[in-house]
Amino acid sequence: MKDILKRIDSPADLKKLSLEELPDVASSIRELIVETVSKTGGHIASSLGAVEIAIALHYVFDTPKDSLIWDVGHQAYAHKILTGRRDSFSTLRQMGGISGFTRPSESPYDTVMSGHSSTSISSALGMAVARDLRGGREKVVAVIGDGSMTAGLAFEGLNQAGHLKGDLIVVLNDNEMSISKNVGALSNFLSRKITGRFATKVKDELESFVKSIPKIGGGLVNLIKKAEDSSSRSLRRACSLRGSASIT
Repeated sequence: MKDILKRIDSPADLKKLSLEELPDVASSIRELIVETVSKTGGHIASSLGAVEIAIALHYVFDTPKDSLIWDVGHQAYAHKILTGRRDSFSTLRQMGGISGFTRPSESPYDTVMSGHSSTSISSALGMAVARDLRGGREKVVAVIGDGSMTAGLAFEGLNQAGHLKGDLIVVLNDNEMSISKNVGALSNFLSRKITGRFATKVKDELESFVKSIPKIGGGLVNLIKKAEDSSSRSLRRACSLRGSASIT
């Protein structure tokens, strides 16, 4: 274990580090996960794929006041290491040791028990609604992988969250992999979005430029968006008439 990781007993310690030091933290966490799981067993790939996410969220948000909800505890090993369980991590999934999943009785940083996929958004929404009812201001963040996003419960949560329009953050960990390689329309859609980042950047820069045009900029942006929406509707209608399905 690198010395830098020995300096982190809580997210407060993590926040004391510079941004330049965080890659070393990620490397050290990965070494510890691989070393431990090779002995105890566990979900190694999914947690290795969420190391930077765990570091970023604990670096930015004020946990445990702000709540992190991990979709399936498989992603949460780095989270456990950063929240005071570094020295006990060697007991992972052992009798009397720490759990392979998030467990509220184990740590105040574990907000819910998550042993199955696709529940994070609905759980986070419930916590956000409760916060609003008591007049709280803390943040609620759900972290969900692209594999878990294919389940109906995730979409139900998104649908209700959009209806209520509350303060809820959903982080999509799009790594193109769940238990095995992802298949289906949603996976293909997300992949196209990733490969289309250059086009998105160009579109955003063009929109900013148009907005900067005195007097007429705002109107031009609205006109362009209406034309884009009209084109999308026409495309969907054409696909429907041809008997094909698409996600846009």
